[in-house]
Amino acid sequence: MRTALDKKRLMREIEHERRAKVVQRLTELGVLLKAAREARREAIDRIRFQCRKAREKLRNVCGARRERARREGTEVVNARAREMHEERHFDKLQRSAGKRSTTKPIGRVRNAARERESESDDAVRRDIPPELVSVFNRVRRSIKGSDHRTRSEAFLEWAEENPGEIYAMQEQEAAREIKRLVKEYEREVGERRDTHVPF
Repeated sequence: MRTALDKKRLMREIEHERRAKVVQRLTELGVLLKAAREARREAIDRIRFQCRKAREKLRNVCGARRERARREGTEVVNARAREMHEERHFDKLQRSAGKRSTTKPIGRVRNAARERESESDDAVRRDIPPELVSVFNRVRRSIKGSDHRTRSEAFLEWAEENPGEIYAMQEQEAAREIKRLVKEYEREVGERRDTHVPF
């Protein structure tokens, strides 16, 4: 009789200890959840600020690239115009001498606007802040450049205009992490329960 009471008391103590551990773990998970929410809020504010700064930086960089392309393009156009003028003059001289021109025209000037439109994913990943790379990877197919802005600028503008979507993506990542932690905890509890002998 005494042994049965001792067993019952032992089982109650084991159950009490198990419940205390569960409560402690759930409390820890609650703290982690609160920290994840706070981190998410801070991340959104940080993303907005970084997007604004990155857009300003890209605007300056792109403005300099555009000016350089314009300057180089103007030099090439002027050089081709001179060549054309010289070629016409030479052709006129040959015709007057009874000969034909055999020189070929020079190739086209490259199109900087088209290059800007087709900026690669890797180039965008290099231009944007690292914490936005995972977001860009999820939306990259919908981000298009144009004659007036690069894909990097387009993405940063999208990020600044859509903090809610970035927030939702980060919330999904936080929820997945919490789910993983809970499963890990449950697995540990199950393993302890399987290896524990109650008598």
